[in-house]
Amino acid sequence: MAAQIPKMKLWYHPMLRSTRPAWLIKELGIEDKVEFKYLWLDLGAPGPEREEYRKTVHPHSTIPALEIEGRPNMLESAAMCMYLADLCGRLAPEPKNRSEYYDWIMYAAMRLDENMELLSQHWWLMPKEKENPEVTAQAKARCDLCFDRLENTLKDRPYILGQELTAADCVLGYDVLWAADPNMKNGVFLEGRPNVQAYLKRIMARPALQATLAMPGEYSLKDYTRK
Repeated sequence: MAAQIPKMKLWYHPMLRSTRPAWLIKELGIEDKVEFKYLWLDLGAPGPEREEYRKTVHPHSTIPALEIEGRPNMLESAAMCMYLADLCGRLAPEPKNRSEYYDWIMYAAMRLDENMELLSQHWWLMPKEKENPEVTAQAKARCDLCFDRLENTLKDRPYILGQELTAADCVLGYDVLWAADPNMKNGVFLEGRPNVQAYLKRIMARPALQATLAMPGEYSLKDYTRK
């Protein structure tokens, strides 16, 4: 049975990991319980609002953070998704059937995120002369293994666990959206992987994800060009 849903505040920024819990909140239909708070982020020194955020909400000053009435703040997007699904009693398998659910969530949040973040830094955000080809080749190889696993898993199912979307899709699906970003070598991880491409189209067609991607707030790196 789902617990009573407390009031919450989700700090978010477009196209970052806050996409995961924001999307899930909309899939669960609990937007009336959540205040969405946009926070401007950039590559420079933090402004006053972000400094206050660091002091009072998130000690690392990154996105997302989930404030929960009567509870400590949550800082990890994958943990937020597991918590929200459990809180609402929806979009998660029965506890005895959660081995694959937990595995894909942690696989995305740890193995994929780590290497996608590294590649984003080297391919896009840092000055080109600082890019390390050996480091990027190794990270790309690790990501290729991950996307090969995903391609194989999706060959006989529309969502990562089967016929229905779960919170695991909100976590893993974000990495697929990230991989489709033109700054990630024009979607190199989607090339030759038709099942992943179909999965991307499938999740992009969901009204909850469309609403998430349309949330107000400027993407602070949209005009960033690597020097």
